[in-house]
Amino acid sequence: MKNRKGFTLIELLVVIAIIALLIGILLPALGKARQSARQLKDQTQVRGILQGMVVWAQNNGDNYPLPSVVDKANQTINSTPTTVVDKDITRNIFSLMIFNGFVPVEMFVSPAESNGGVNIMTGYQTDRPSGTAVVDKGLWDPKYRGAATDALIAGEPATNVGTSNNSYAHSPTVGKRRAKWGNTFNSTEAVLANRGPFYTPNGSGNSLTWELPNGSPFGTGSNTLLIHGSRTKWEGQVGYNDNHVDFALQPDPEGLTFTFTALPAGQRTQRDNIFVNESDLGRNATSGTSPYSNPTPAGDPGKATDTEAGSNSNCYLRPYSKMSQTSGAVKYTMEAWVD
Repeated sequence: MKNRKGFTLIELLVVIAIIALLIGILLPALGKARQSARQLKDQTQVRGILQGMVVWAQNNGDNYPLPSVVDKANQTINSTPTTVVDKDITRNIFSLMIFNGFVPVEMFVSPAESNGGVNIMTGYQTDRPSGTAVVDKGLWDPKYRGAATDALIAGEPATNVGTSNNSYAHSPTVGKRRAKWGNTFNSTEAVLANRGPFYTPNGSGNSLTWELPNGSPFGTGSNTLLIHGSRTKWEGQVGYNDNHVDFALQPDPEGLTFTFTALPAGQRTQRDNIFVNESDLGRNATSGTSPYSNPTPAGDPGKATDTEAGSNSNCYLRPYSKMSQTSGAVKYTMEAWVD
């Protein structure tokens, strides 16, 4: 009798079919495992940034980093006293933490980042940074980019236009929201999160809902939806002032509420959308945020101007490239980056 060598064609096809079946079963599980790993690492990074802010506050009168306070002599950024808040923007706040060793530069880019223009900064200068107002006197590297809408600093390559070294949004440091920018230990004050899209109102008062603008590059087409969510829903990490981090399943996380005083009694406490500058009174978007329904230019990077950035005290998180104060008034204008 002849000895059989190898597989018959039928046996080979059976083996291939079994392997294909196993791959079909395992791939979704592996995908979920990778997604869970990214979420866990991102949560660790958000907590690490928060911890850096807390340590900074412990040495600075319970205040989180404020470049305008550190750079009063205008050694890093030249500014006039009446517009000193223009230093307190995302790029300078985060760069100040990096320069002083509180957080590494790599920690500001999420492992789940979905925008190809957001990358870890290479060549960050922790010694004698260039591009400062006074040579060899800089207190942080001003070339770090906190938003894709940041203006170019002297010495930055033109290829940096439209790019960013940061994945996260934070609370504005001005007006009524200034009180949140510190070590308050408040578990309902959201101060740091993954970036988010734009929302438009549907309805009013206690029945108002915030919805993604359909077809908008900053709504249903936003890059931020794909960081942890989907094309129809935002999900992400949210860090609070008691240093805890939660994975939120919507932009108005369960448990994060605000009391809107102009609503009817018994209906005043509503969930707070962290990406909308809601009126403290009636919950609707304030008059100064009307451009938020139509950010311009309608491209990448997108800019949106909010003339009421400090007028309300509910939670509101965005990365922003400009902040200015209206002369003679307690009003602040913020230019947010949206993608």
